[in-house]
Amino acid sequence: MPGRINKMLVLLLGTYLLIFLQSHLNGPRLWFGFQPDLTPALLVCVGLTMGAGHISTSAVLTGLWLDSLSANPLGISILPLFVVGWIIFCFREKILGDEFVAQFYLGTIAGLLVPLMQIGLLKLVGATPLLGWEMSLWGLFNALSCGAAVPIFARLAKRLGGWFSHPVYDPNRWPNDNRQIVRGKD
Repeated sequence: MPGRINKMLVLLLGTYLLIFLQSHLNGPRLWFGFQPDLTPALLVCVGLTMGAGHISTSAVLTGLWLDSLSANPLGISILPLFVVGWIIFCFREKILGDEFVAQFYLGTIAGLLVPLMQIGLLKLVGATPLLGWEMSLWGLFNALSCGAAVPIFARLAKRLGGWFSHPVYDPNRWPNDNRQIVRGKD
């Protein structure tokens, strides 16, 4: 139980830090002309490495934190983030999650799907999002940045997992592996 609490605490603190940095750093906005959103990349990593409870909790809190700092209606980002994390979670046995190329493609696809689902949900609630050729170009750059972020997040998750977990205990392993059992004659 304490291992799960540590994982969830580190995940939520990292998520909050990511959203805080995304909303307060103006450098990427000035360089690229838009603010990259790396939360789909985070949900891809959570879907690849953690359980269903982690996905739902991180999707709800990430969506609420993200919407509270943006012009979106509160809660509009929860469903797209949850869908991406859940799809990755359901098919992670068939995905080569440790491969760089697979992580990049999954992040890129998630970076495309989440904004498209958000636009669809905004249309459903009657909002009028800004759409145009610039928005599609920014969406493509955002998807590529999500694709590049997934391998970074995966390596960071492995490093943090090593810090917060114990090595696996094997009760059948002797302290000295080269022992021989000498049996007497019967």
